[in-house]
Amino acid sequence: MKAKALWNLLPIAAIAIVGWLYGSSLWQQSQVGRSGDDRPVPAPGLLPRAQSELATVINVHDGDTITVKLGWQKVKVRLCGIDAPELSQPLGVQSRDHLQSLLASAGNQVILYISDTDRYGRKVAELYVPAYNPQQPEEEKLLNESQLLAGMAYVYAKYASRCPNGSGFAKMEAIAQRKKLGVWSDPTAMKPWDYRKMQR
Repeated sequence: MKAKALWNLLPIAAIAIVGWLYGSSLWQQSQVGRSGDDRPVPAPGLLPRAQSELATVINVHDGDTITVKLGWQKVKVRLCGIDAPELSQPLGVQSRDHLQSLLASAGNQVILYISDTDRYGRKVAELYVPAYNPQQPEEEKLLNESQLLAGMAYVYAKYASRCPNGSGFAKMEAIAQRKKLGVWSDPTAMKPWDYRKMQR
């Protein structure tokens, strides 16, 4: 009799196990690419909604580094795949101010797509200004590209390939270079590859 009762419970147990495995699988998929580890990063395209983080900007350090409030934490964020002049270098202050104005126009609200953590412990991310119409995510502006397009940063070729949309960064830089905008307006200005050599 007991064996028959246990046999009748078998389908319920099987359904519970399958449900648990399915839920666990969904949770793991939602975590892909979040923590900057070696898990796979999705292919370039529209901002992946499940892997994005809404944050409030607290400080703009320079043209490629900010601090945000993410939940209860303050997190330092490096813009993925670009390199802006240091504040002490030509156009460094202008680069910071340009990024600051882009962020201010969005009420200092940004969407981060974190793809890595660098050796200084900063989160490496693509930075988006939220769309005014959530039904049209293509209206989101990628600020990494905006900095390049205005000539306020260079492509950091060594790391751009690690950014989900890094394949388009060189095209943005080429437009600014052709128009002689920002860092490309002064042929005597030190380029990042020059000062990187000096720091070795």
